[in-house]
Amino acid sequence: MFVIASILPNEGFRLIREERGVKVYQRDRGDDIELGAEGTIDAPPEVVRAVLTDYANHPKWLASLAESRVLHKGDKSLEVYQRLNLPVIADRDFTLRVTWGDDADRTWVKFATVKDGGPSPTRGVVRVAVNEGSWRLLSTSAGKSTYAVYEFRMQIGGSVPGWMGKGRAGKDVAALFEAVRNQTKYYRR
Repeated sequence: MFVIASILPNEGFRLIREERGVKVYQRDRGDDIELGAEGTIDAPPEVVRAVLTDYANHPKWLASLAESRVLHKGDKSLEVYQRLNLPVIADRDFTLRVTWGDDADRTWVKFATVKDGGPSPTRGVVRVAVNEGSWRLLSTSAGKSTYAVYEFRMQIGGSVPGWMGKGRAGKDVAALFEAVRNQTKYYRR
């Protein structure tokens, strides 16, 4: 059996937890939440990407996502407004520019906040200034499965102790992988 060596430790991340077959990493750079994860998903990379880029349906399977509206759709890009419903703290929102493509050895999805797009800020909701990251999807098992490498950086904004945001996000990353795994059955052709 072919095993891909962990990628994120070579990029300055340190392992903080391992659950559900997912290794979750953290990189410390100030108050930002900067996490990464690696794990296998039993579906081809194009199916995993279809799940990841179907932003309109994300609230159906991501518990903390209260709203996800596609504002603009291009050939290999989206502009998406999202609002997070988080426990204990005020909701957070942001608008993302999402792009995707293929390189010689991998399929990828990238996202980053758009400062001048999307709806105006909503009263009682904290606008997130930085939410950026990517998914690297490497084909394994002769194209039948995917080794997924996810990383993101977020400035959660508002009044939140750093340990609270980082701790919660670390737990949520393994659950995100599991949710993507569960959704792939709906995207197979």
